[in-house]
Amino acid sequence: MTLTPIGLILIPLSVGTFLFRPDYLGPLAIILATFQAASVLNVDGSFPIGVTPYFFVLMLIAVRFVPLWLSGKCSFKRSDVAIVITQSLWMLATWAVASSFLLPWLFAGVGVDVPRAGMDSPETSPLRWSMSNAAQAGYVALDAIFVVYLLWCGRTRGYFERLIRAFVIAGLLAALVGAYQYVAHYSGLPYPATFFNSNPGWRQLLSEEFSGVWRLSATFSEPSAAGSFFAVWSTLLLFLAAGGRVGGWAWPLFALGVLMLFLTTSTTGYITGAVVIALFIRREFGRILTSGRISGRSLFALFLMVGAAAIVLLYVPDLHGLLTRIVWHKSQSQSGRDRTTTMWEALRITAETYGMGAGLGSNRPSGMFFYIASNLGIPGLIAFSFLIWSIYRIAGLALRSSVVRNQTTTCLQAIGWATAIELIAMASAGGDISGSLLWVCIALTATGGRAVWLRSQDMRDPIELTESCRIGPESTLIVLLKEYSIS
Repeated sequence: MTLTPIGLILIPLSVGTFLFRPDYLGPLAIILATFQAASVLNVDGSFPIGVTPYFFVLMLIAVRFVPLWLSGKCSFKRSDVAIVITQSLWMLATWAVASSFLLPWLFAGVGVDVPRAGMDSPETSPLRWSMSNAAQAGYVALDAIFVVYLLWCGRTRGYFERLIRAFVIAGLLAALVGAYQYVAHYSGLPYPATFFNSNPGWRQLLSEEFSGVWRLSATFSEPSAAGSFFAVWSTLLLFLAAGGRVGGWAWPLFALGVLMLFLTTSTTGYITGAVVIALFIRREFGRILTSGRISGRSLFALFLMVGAAAIVLLYVPDLHGLLTRIVWHKSQSQSGRDRTTTMWEALRITAETYGMGAGLGSNRPSGMFFYIASNLGIPGLIAFSFLIWSIYRIAGLALRSSVVRNQTTTCLQAIGWATAIELIAMASAGGDISGSLLWVCIALTATGGRAVWLRSQDMRDPIELTESCRIGPESTLIVLLKEYSIS
């Protein structure tokens, strides 16, 4: 076991937070989820594993959560909307963990794309249980605990907003590292790759070029992962800025996120970015048609997008050729064809396992739908779909029941859109369902939905006073007499 340079900093920080400020463990996990390519501890051997900063903090959260859960302190009332979310979450997590140990033994010998071989491997291997299954089971269990823990902490007023600020800080850190990485590449300055890219369990693709264009990866293991993150982060900032009530800082950060997304030259990032713009314009036109009013913030956002597009058209040489190569030619490359093949292989695996899947962590296709189908089968697809449906149903219920629009509702709407974009990105090119960004988005949307719902319930419930504390006409008269009496 080896302690990494970044681990020398983050392990004491995490343990100190656990001991002295445990209520900040959730925000810390969100911030450290940005360092996807790093590890704080490396376990060597025939199956090297790197413990990412995100999962290290989740281990500390589990240490805090389990005693609270066993003692009954971490629980929800029967009427709480969190019950619906946690029930679907535990169903998914239970099936995922059970499948990782049972199904590889039950369907041993079925040809699968081994996760450690990557998506570009041209051949399949016979299914057998490995440490990948155990690792993925542990990751999903920690992710589930993370969501439930944030839901429980979300009862505190202001906690959800604190989580949103942590996500904004996480993206800002990734953008700053990416900006320095870009400057260092073209100026010859040293870049600490061993500091940010120390995880042996990931293929670290730091020097990728596409058609002569260098691709930015920031704190992630590859440019496509960075592109997905900045697409999600930019979505959050766009809807925060357009919704108002958060200050003017969201606009420059949104512009920074769009710039980082462009520098990744990620097909997934570009496609999801285009989807964001289309959905935003559709929403604003729908609002104009229903209300007859044009929001100044939304109009500014549209002008900002048009201005950014104009600058790109003017200053990026051969933009049409670059976009054609990124969006179209990349899908026709050998890597694109290999990834398409993994999708067909995933359907074959699902059929050969009678719809049960090969077990969590057994197969690695391209696309989250194919990953869940081939690993968790039809039960996994149903459980995951029910979880997402439950979260958005609660979020919609909370927004409809909220009497006033404030910063909390704006944050909930923004993270709801960002989570939708993450699901689209994962559906098109995601590799597994234990990724930190996916579960951070799920946890934030679920926590935000419950927070808004709790506040709406507080506003609806009347304040009941005891008989001795009720104020009537006679008590008011006594107060006035005492106020103006001459001593």
